[in-house]
Amino acid sequence: MSLVTIASDTKEFADVENGDYFYFAVQWGVGAGITYGVDEEHFAPEKNVTRAQVVTFLWRMAGQPIPTVTKTFIDVDAGSWYETAVQWAVENEITEGTGDGMFSPELVCDRAMCITLLYRMMGSPMDGIDLTAPVEFSEDMTMEDLGVYLIREIVKEMRSNEIFMDVPEGSYYEVPVIWGCLNGIINDDNTGILENGIMFRATDPCVRKEMISFLYQTKLMQDAANAPETYELGPVTIPFPQEYSELLYRNIYGIIEGEDVDEEVILVIQERASKEAAEAMGEEDDDGVGELFRIVRVSENRLHEMLCGDMSGEKVFAKDSTGKYYVICYPTDVRYIRETNEKMNEDIEQWTKLNNWARGDLPDDIIACSSDLSAVTFTNTMLDMYLARIAYAKDVKYTISTTEYGPLEPGKFDGTKYAEYLLGGNFVTSDEKEAPDGEYVVLNFPDEGVRYDFFTADENLVREIRGDYTTFYRRDLPGSVTNTEAMLGWYYSIAEQTGKKEDYKELDPFIGEWHEEIAGRGTMTITKSVGLAKVDIEARWPGSAFEVSTWSITANLTEDGKLVYDNGKHTVTEYDEDGNDKVISETTNESGIISLNRDGKLVWNYQDGEQSEESVFVRNN
Repeated sequence: MSLVTIASDTKEFADVENGDYFYFAVQWGVGAGITYGVDEEHFAPEKNVTRAQVVTFLWRMAGQPIPTVTKTFIDVDAGSWYETAVQWAVENEITEGTGDGMFSPELVCDRAMCITLLYRMMGSPMDGIDLTAPVEFSEDMTMEDLGVYLIREIVKEMRSNEIFMDVPEGSYYEVPVIWGCLNGIINDDNTGILENGIMFRATDPCVRKEMISFLYQTKLMQDAANAPETYELGPVTIPFPQEYSELLYRNIYGIIEGEDVDEEVILVIQERASKEAAEAMGEEDDDGVGELFRIVRVSENRLHEMLCGDMSGEKVFAKDSTGKYYVICYPTDVRYIRETNEKMNEDIEQWTKLNNWARGDLPDDIIACSSDLSAVTFTNTMLDMYLARIAYAKDVKYTISTTEYGPLEPGKFDGTKYAEYLLGGNFVTSDEKEAPDGEYVVLNFPDEGVRYDFFTADENLVREIRGDYTTFYRRDLPGSVTNTEAMLGWYYSIAEQTGKKEDYKELDPFIGEWHEEIAGRGTMTITKSVGLAKVDIEARWPGSAFEVSTWSITANLTEDGKLVYDNGKHTVTEYDEDGNDKVISETTNESGIISLNRDGKLVWNYQDGEQSEESVFVRNN
């Protein structure tokens, strides 16, 4: 049974202190909606729990499912706060009531009853194990038989050491107590050690702190049971759900250390049953049989080659600190094999489940487990491939045109910067059917009969025209430069190179390294940005020996020859004596104006809090 594990809220109670063994259990219980306390201020940890309360706790922990049975008891009032929980408990064979058609909702639950109800909610996992059978070990044991052997051995040891003397053999709660003990649900904190031995205190009333502890320990047990197995391959950690452990065949190659390899397969995962079926059928080559996925590590150069072509079944998902990229590859030729058609039909659900796992959130799970990996994404539409060919292969002829200057050929101009910027946007096909009105920038590939229109009315929409075929792409990348702006920057850069556009050169007087004229401490670096009449600015001010202010700005060139911005990011970082840094403040959307005076000095007017400040810079020699 799947348990609620999400903590969406927590609450401090006056009678629950940080340090109490049940503190985190209460926090989890409140956050998961299992308990709310007895009032706004109190949890009442020493208060006895009733049967109505216990089944309600269990029902909430199970996710508050709606029961299909409507059976109730004569002492369960219709519409009562626990009626649905009682119906659910009956449906799932957690309780049959106390006899004579009674549920006894107000009856105080003793500890034996509580652990038994919890055990039943978890599916009575140890039912069918004869704890009194002799303990015998055999080297031919299956894993299941070995597990039963170990349980009997532990129980034998517990009884010989008089552990839980108040749990009689054969009692209705004997197996639930042993289950709780073996799984850490019953522990010293919520049970206690008495002078005459370790006692479960089976007949003592169960109080709220003990019950919430039982539930929390059960949640931790299931979290541990569901925790994935992991394999570490260099900087990559691959998680595998435990439920699939016996279903997978792992072919682990690992990382080739100390060699600069453009491409290396580090892991191949196959379905074990397909592989075994192929072997049973006499197939000598089982390469690819039952393959679910493989992980390949590639160099940046190899990645660039891949981006220029069709990457069906390949997904780039991560990059490590050495600059290598990681690709998860799914087979396009599926080889799901069984010896008979009947067996194939019987196991298709298992095969589907494994594929859903492999093609689902696995890349994200790998990144979450691997501290040296950062997420990256590249789409592989036709537009992406053309942009990659411009940036990396240099093997495609193209023109860019608008109504302003008409088609321009790049000549010797290197458009890599612009093509790479657009590649980072992750284009996806869009369901638009008609183009918006207005102008657009055309990226045309005349030798291949395809063109792409970048619209000014919707600056992240692109139309592909290939013969009679038309489709639309959309690229939603956060940032200050849109698709169309990038294309205009590309276009005007070519126009500037060919001498058709002179005003773009007005940025040149700003470009370069500058330092503060008077204080001599502040520095500013200005570079041309991707986009028309834009610059990127980085400014740095040491506020003291251990404090530095930095600005990150993208500014626009105005008609009167000034750089204006309203989205500056200002960060103040503090350093300790060992050079460790800590961001102590960060503000965004700061505004300012940068201009050149008659002496060729840079004048920066900006807002510092509620006051306007001005700094003058001179160019570095």
